[in-house]
Amino acid sequence: MEEIEIEPPNATVPVSDQYPEEIERIASDELTYAEFFNRYFRPNHPVIITSIAKDWECYNKWINRTENIPPTLDVAYLKARLPNVPVPVADCAKQYYNSHEKVELQLHDFLNTWACFENEETTQTELPTKRSRYYLKDWHLQSTVPEYCFYQTPRFFASDWLNEYLVETGADDYRFVYMGPKGTWTGFHADVFGSYSWSVNVFGQKLWYLLLPGEERKLLDSLNNLPFMITETLLHEVDAKFYTIRQRPGEAIFVPSGWYHQVQNVEDAISVNHNWFNGCNVGLIWRNLCDALRDVRREIDDCRDMDNFEEHCQLMLKASFGMDFEDFLTIIFYICDKRLASFLGGTKDRQFSTYELGKRHAEFDLKAIQHLLSGIVEGNHLAFCPDLFSNAMNWLNKVKSIEISFQSNDTV
Repeated sequence: MEEIEIEPPNATVPVSDQYPEEIERIASDELTYAEFFNRYFRPNHPVIITSIAKDWECYNKWINRTENIPPTLDVAYLKARLPNVPVPVADCAKQYYNSHEKVELQLHDFLNTWACFENEETTQTELPTKRSRYYLKDWHLQSTVPEYCFYQTPRFFASDWLNEYLVETGADDYRFVYMGPKGTWTGFHADVFGSYSWSVNVFGQKLWYLLLPGEERKLLDSLNNLPFMITETLLHEVDAKFYTIRQRPGEAIFVPSGWYHQVQNVEDAISVNHNWFNGCNVGLIWRNLCDALRDVRREIDDCRDMDNFEEHCQLMLKASFGMDFEDFLTIIFYICDKRLASFLGGTKDRQFSTYELGKRHAEFDLKAIQHLLSGIVEGNHLAFCPDLFSNAMNWLNKVKSIEISFQSNDTV
C-alpha cells in the first residue's frame, strides 16, 4: 500500500503563479506526489506526466503491438474479454445543442465498426463511414465490470473526494473510457462542475487546445454563448492565450479546474479519464455551484412568489449542474467523517484500494472542509433549508472540536 503525503506545514515550497511558455512534460518516476501537490494541484496548473500506463493491462493487452506492423486495437481480445454491454457513443457528424448526438450501441457492434467488420445491422459499405464518426465516450467500464483491473489510478490523482464517495457508496462515478477513431473529437468545454480531470492515452495520439483561465471569454458571441468548435485560427484571431498539446501514448494530461479545452483524435485513440475534486479545488466547485444557482434563480425570477421557490430552484440546479446543495454537502460530510476517523484513530484512509492518505494530508483535507463550511455558514447560503444548515453547523463543529493547529501557508 503506497502512502500519498504532502510536505509539513512549515516546509518552504516554491510555488509559481506564472504560467510557463510550454506545458511541462515530466516522467512519472521523476515527480513525487508532494511535488505534484505543490506545483500543480494548489496553483491549478496543467502538466503532462509521461510513462504512466506502461504497467496497465489495457495498455499491454488491448493493443496489438506486434513488431514490424503499426499498433492496432485487438478487437478479438476485447470481444473475448468484455461482456457485450450497451455503451454510449457520440455521433461526431451530428451536433445536438452544445454536444454531439448520442446513440447507444452494443459494445461488440461498436468494435465491429472500429475494425470495419460486417455485422447484422450494417452493410460493409456503411461501416467505414460509421467508423469515422462514432466515438465511444463516458463509458463507465470500471463500474460495469468492477472485477476487471485494466488500469490503476496514478498516485498523483489519488486524492479524489468525488469518486471516493461515489464508489464507496455504490453510486455513479466519474471514471471513464474513451475510444474513438481518427477524426473523432470532443467539443469546446470545461469539465463537469469545474472539476479537475486527468486523461491517460492508452493508444494513439490526441490534439488538445487548452485555454488559460478567463481566455474563453474572448470567444463569447453577442448572446454570451461559447462556440461548440474552435480552431487554432480562431484562437489567434481573438488573441486568446492557449496551449497546443500533442498527447502521446502512455502520457497523462492533468487539466486544472475551469480550464476550457477541445480534444481531437488525430489517430485512432483510446484513453482512460477521471473527473474529480479534492481539498485543493473544492472551494471552486462550491462557487460554481452557487453561480449555477444564481443563474437558475434569475431564469425563473418571475416565479419567486410561488410556494417552495427555493426547493424548485434546487431541483432545477440538480438537472442543469448535475448536483444540488444537498448532494454536494453529502459528499463533504462523508469525506469529513472519514478524515476525522483517520486523524483521531491514527489509521490511514485508503484511496482506490491502492493508496493510503498520510496524516498531514488528512489534516489538510480537514482544514479545507473547515474553511469551506465556515464560508457556507457565515454566508447564510443555507437559509432556505434549516435542516441542511443544522447539518453544516454540526460537521463544522466536529472539525473545530479537534483543534488542529494549521499554519498560515495551509490556507485553502
